[in-house]
Amino acid sequence: MKKTNKSEGVVLSVNISDKKGEKKRNVGECRLLVRHGVEKDAHAGDWNRQVSLLSLTSIEKMRGKGLTINYGDFAENLTVDGIDVFLLPVGTVLEVGAATVRITKIGKECHIR
Repeated sequence: MKKTNKSEGVVLSVNISDKKGEKKRNVGECRLLVRHGVEKDAHAGDWNRQVSLLSLTSIEKMRGKGLTINYGDFAENLTVDGIDVFLLPVGTVLEVGAATVRITKIGKECHIR
């Protein structure tokens, strides 16, 4: 697989939840399963959003607006620094530890109004 992103980032937090709708908690490390996502995460499965990534810059932006936000609060599996995930084009391939992930969608719908 051709690598399309030369940037290096750091994983700050690895987050999972037992049930959909719950805030995710940091578990420190995980296994990424092919065409499934993060092992033991409620959102894992054979669909188009298997692993969710969020950049520290996005968290800091919300903190700057006065919100108390922690890693996993936006249901991201991987909280990262050094890469602005929202700026990556769809199709970008990233190496995360021993795994390879492909960006298939940028952003997601907020279910809280």
